Amino acid sequence: MSDMRVMVDGVLMGAGETPRIPLDDGLVRGDGVFEGLRLYGNRARTLEAHLDRMERSANMVQLAFDRGLIRDEIDRFSAVTSTPDCALRVMLTRNGHRVLREEGLFPDAPEGWSVLPVPHRITPLLIASKTLSYAANMQAARLATDAGANTALLIDADTEGILECPVASFVWLEGDDLVAPSLDTGILDSITRRLIGEVTTLHVRDRRVDDLAQADGALVISTVLESRVVREVQGVATYDAGGRRINEIADALSELCATGDPEGGRAVPA
Repeated sequence: MSDMRVMVDGVLMGAGETPRIPLDDGLVRGDGVFEGLRLYGNRARTLEAHLDRMERSANMVQLAFDRGLIRDEIDRFSAVTSTPDCALRVMLTRNGHRVLREEGLFPDAPEGWSVLPVPHRITPLLIASKTLSYAANMQAARLATDAGANTALLIDADTEGILECPVASFVWLEGDDLVAPSLDTGILDSITRRLIGEVTTLHVRDRRVDDLAQADGALVISTVLESRVVREVQGVATYDAGGRRINEIADALSELCATGDPEGGRAVPA
């Protein structure tokens, strides 16, 4: 969409206008925080939960966070996006500059997603925070693209333990049990992972990537994606993308996201 909107420091850019963003350490060094939201009918899903996480991220990197101001800008921006159903990225830089950007949604993939395992080490100082320092995640995504995959699956470089995807969470089936790695691994506390607990019981078990050969299916989940069924973990396992149980979960999550309280009133733990 060439007419996707942008707001900088509370000022809405005109359609097609190139935004001018002050050059500060947030851009030079990736020193800042962000959140990715999804709009349904011009309203953000689970807004307060996203603001909670953004505030926690800001606190972790000692960045001032004006929750009321950012909420107000999200509300104003959400009302004027070029399409009522879209993704929204909210960025806050070290010097306090605020950038809101409308983004497109991923196309459906009925054939299922391919994921590429990529070794990774989570930076201890940034555990559980969403900062602008996402170069490693983006490199993993590029490696996945080069390998013909839809996304990467980050695995612990030392233990080969399952972590997460570059911009999403990863869950899998063991029989009928939906399973996710523990937050103790250092992965992000995903809001969609919490929501999926309203659809089915989510079991927390740490596994190595090779254990996925015995899994019965998998999903990549995020606020923007909702979910994508996995058809293969390259070099490890292949799954039936049309499997009954995995698609029941994906469909139920999609329905919950689309029909649940988009203002964030649904009980999502902080």
